[in-house]
Amino acid sequence: MARGWGRNEEDLGAEKEHAREAAEKAAARPPARVHAEEIARRRGLELSLARIEDLLGKTANPARRSALETARTELLERLGSAPPPASPR
Repeated sequence: MARGWGRNEEDLGAEKEHAREAAEKAAARPPARVHAEEIARRRGLELSLARIEDLLGKTANPARRSALETARTELLERLGSAPPPASPR
């Protein structure tokens, strides 16, 4: 066999080490789908909050303002209990 074409024991050890490191990294981060769903859910809450705050600035009816303030409080609580999204890699 010509030099460089076969696998020696050092190559196999390095390949196993690389595969083990890749598996550890994959296990350490959440699955992409779950992460994407969490980001989408949080973004939806933020958009709802922005809409409610916009409506509060335009509404003069006391009953409507009260309902919007209640909704805003609920959204802020939901956003506070949700973990912030991790920065994408």
